[in-house]
Amino acid sequence: MLKSHHYLLATACAALVGAAAYAPGASAATCNGQTNCSLGLTAYTFGSNDIFGAGSSLVAPYFRQTADCYANPADLIFSGSPPTFADETLFDYTGSPPLNCATTHIVSGKTAWYISTGSGTGIKGVFAHDPTLFGDVNKGNPTQQFPEVHYGLSDAALAQSDVNVYASGGSEQGLTFGTPGQYPCGNAAPNYANPQQCFGPLIQFPFSIDPVAFAYNPVYEQILNGNGSISTYSFHVKKPRADGSGGLRLSPLTYCLIFNGQITNWNDSHITADNGGKSLADPNDPNKAHFSVPLIPVGRSDSSGTTFIITRHLYSVCQGLAGVNNLYTVGGETTLQAAGATSIIGNTYSLSNPNFPGVDQAGKFTLAPGSNGIAQYVAFTASPVGQTSNCTVPAGAQVCITQGRIAYIGPDYVLPYVNSTNTNPYGLNSATVENQSGQWEEPTPAGAAKAFSVLSAPTGANAADPANWVQGGTSTILGDPSISGAYPIVGTTNFLGYTCYAQSGATTTITKLLNFVNNAKTNWNTKGGILATAGLSPLPASWRSAIQGDFVTNSSGLGLNISTVGAAGTCSTAGIVGG
Repeated sequence: MLKSHHYLLATACAALVGAAAYAPGASAATCNGQTNCSLGLTAYTFGSNDIFGAGSSLVAPYFRQTADCYANPADLIFSGSPPTFADETLFDYTGSPPLNCATTHIVSGKTAWYISTGSGTGIKGVFAHDPTLFGDVNKGNPTQQFPEVHYGLSDAALAQSDVNVYASGGSEQGLTFGTPGQYPCGNAAPNYANPQQCFGPLIQFPFSIDPVAFAYNPVYEQILNGNGSISTYSFHVKKPRADGSGGLRLSPLTYCLIFNGQITNWNDSHITADNGGKSLADPNDPNKAHFSVPLIPVGRSDSSGTTFIITRHLYSVCQGLAGVNNLYTVGGETTLQAAGATSIIGNTYSLSNPNFPGVDQAGKFTLAPGSNGIAQYVAFTASPVGQTSNCTVPAGAQVCITQGRIAYIGPDYVLPYVNSTNTNPYGLNSATVENQSGQWEEPTPAGAAKAFSVLSAPTGANAADPANWVQGGTSTILGDPSISGAYPIVGTTNFLGYTCYAQSGATTTITKLLNFVNNAKTNWNTKGGILATAGLSPLPASWRSAIQGDFVTNSSGLGLNISTVGAAGTCSTAGIVGG
């Protein structure tokens, strides 16, 4: 509820300017020089037509680009103390009709703000309608927070039990919500009011289709030579992609062993077998005859929907594989621990520390916050200068260091798609993995769309239940797709919002943004739209039509559409104050 507050982002050039989280030593972000974005102003007032949300880091780069095409641009905010910022590329769609988002926006005078917090925090913020859960959004002093919560994005599907908490009370993501009437709307922690009584029924539907990539740095070793020069050595994969984005092959047996802590070195015979029976050692590596690089899995330390997607897949595919000590009992409710992997959780990486030598433990996950933290930890950014060797120093050399980590992450953080989102400069590669049909597939929008193609949007009375729009933690439909051509590790990012909003300005901004997402070729075109160039897939036309008809225009006549408090239907119910 925007209580006619106007929150000043005092001295926003100092407040929101900062070195981007992804690039040590990088120049300050600029919002691509736009004078109407947060970083181009000496002061900023959140407008009454602005909307505020948080959640998924997997789709954060894509969503920021989409929101910047629709409305005024802003930097992508990463949660932290202090928060950090990425200057996403303003998208230039050259299809028909063209739209250069650096110069043209669908609307002016409003902004769709977003902070990448991880899906769990996005869920909490929507249920509690509490922007303090998102943390600070301003690097300046005094700190600033969003004034409202209007929406969230989550890669973790809310199951029927979660929807029941929203409607009837209980515990969700560690927060407590009252039964209808137990606490007044606006009640703060530890006893939040019942969400449905205050904001109307929960809305949840897929927003994008997401392949989850296995990311690795192609460089595994650097040697400081006697003359002061540095030699770099990279994994030698049998089927490299022509665009330099990777190609390391991993079969289900191999990655199940990796992510169950059973493979701990890149010289393991399973990895060798997947890659044509040849060593991954660089042919020029002086240590190639004794190739040995510790392999460390990296996972999310925060409550993450990307974790939900990968653990749902591991639950589906690893059970029954000979030799695999499978720990995964369900798609984790946003955490590795919830999926059953507690015994292989190691140390947590701090973004403020160097990533070499790191905090790795053999056979255990190193945890890192956010997709940006994952990318930063996997990247081989260390120089051997001043380091202590962790591999054999060749004759005449001074120092030898190796690093070999592998993580799960959205495709918009790795090559080739990171070139379009400009989220980080690390040049991380992704693996090619084997699907249920025995096909080797890259993490592409087309492969993700193929996996999703067997699903249909709910209709009629079924559409009124938010749980019917998503696939849960034990679903094998997306957990291990059986259709030919499918990329096997795939999920959806889901829009979370309210049926009823307090201010008509927020209602209009949200519905028109969703209209842009559903209908504009700039967004959904598979040959050059924002989603596809970020490595994600748009929903099929039938799904976009169902979402539009049910939640935006009410052309379906089901009365599920987003409205302002006092509008006919659900939002005229006494006691609803709106989000």
